[in-house]
Amino acid sequence: MSRFRLYGSGGRPVYDSAGEPEDRRLERIKREFNAGVAAFYDPGAGLVRTQVKIHRRSPEQFVATYQSEPDDDLLATLFDRIEGLSERRGWTIQRGIGGTQALYDALENGSAFGSDALTAVEADLADRSVDSNTVREAVDALGAVDLAVPDYDVAAATLAYVRETFPNYAIAVSESTDIETIAGADVIIRPSGSVDRVTPGSEFSAWLERHRVAAATAALDDAVESAAAGLESASIPTPAAVAAAVDRTAPASELGVRAVPPSAPAVTRRELRQTLSYGIPSGVIVGAAAGGVWSIVGSVPQWLLGVGCLLAVAVWAGSLLAVRLADDPDRVRDVPGTDSGSGSEAVAAALSRLAAVGSADAAREALASALDPYGVTLEPEGDRDRRRRRAIGGAVAVSAVACAFGFAVVTFLL
Repeated sequence: MSRFRLYGSGGRPVYDSAGEPEDRRLERIKREFNAGVAAFYDPGAGLVRTQVKIHRRSPEQFVATYQSEPDDDLLATLFDRIEGLSERRGWTIQRGIGGTQALYDALENGSAFGSDALTAVEADLADRSVDSNTVREAVDALGAVDLAVPDYDVAAATLAYVRETFPNYAIAVSESTDIETIAGADVIIRPSGSVDRVTPGSEFSAWLERHRVAAATAALDDAVESAAAGLESASIPTPAAVAAAVDRTAPASELGVRAVPPSAPAVTRRELRQTLSYGIPSGVIVGAAAGGVWSIVGSVPQWLLGVGCLLAVAVWAGSLLAVRLADDPDRVRDVPGTDSGSGSEAVAAALSRLAAVGSADAAREALASALDPYGVTLEPEGDRDRRRRRAIGGAVAVSAVACAFGFAVVTFLL
């Protein structure tokens, strides 16, 4: 049993195909009108509503509703009923005046369903990396998705696209998404002057970002796992090989991090120990030699000997510093089994994708999580180098003290 009704904008019934309309306002229609609900289409319930402007004694805004069996062509029948009622009553539908009437016009004359209009909507969504599968996943996750459109003409084309692509979806065209009468909508199309094309709304955009970050994070986990599996036969432990493979990627450097395997020694302690093992003995020797020259050579003015000794110490300290800084055991080397064919490219691609769809912090956090099963940690790229340089500088200073001690002992004895 079908039923067609027409209401004034205040919710007062004007026509009811089931008989004489009741003389009372329908608050639901009034609330929808005030909230800017221009259309509601629910094929599952066999229901469609739309605003239409009709000239009776003067132009007036109406809300037309049609309810029938779910298999009926709801939109076409609604437009036929409005046209028929207007002809019988001598009313005129106010076509071509823009606003919400543009939605009605484009759906009624079929222009919204033209291939150009549908292709344009699909292209706008594709530019945001949104396809039909993405919309389905979002509707399943959120219950409804919101799409912002620049005007009611584009809203009509978007409604047509959703109707053609998702035949069972309920669709609302509304300036507000916060009204209970359209709570059953799967897609809410929101005309907004703040966009110039079909664009995911705020809630949909937030879900898309979370969804893309989650997908990119899973891809990074898989890439690291695959790389680790390919490195098991390398001549070095898997954690060290994984760290080296990650450090070879440009995205890791762009994120300002380096991977550190669990076997990596504490850099400050290591550099102090190694530098002092060279610096103290050589410092004492250089200091003693300078002290011997200072004490034995008497034919040269002392100021010249002093300058010579200082130059010798400076050359020694500079050489020690240069040699230790050049010998960096932490720099990325060509580790066997960690070339591009071992998974570094896949890790780099996944990391780049994650950095592109999320924030740099999210990419760093995801990379740290992916490396954690292998005992590999992340640290700021320059942090280890700064600690290393400070340790070497301190060790050279201590060695210089040893050099001065050697000089003092020899000059005292001689």
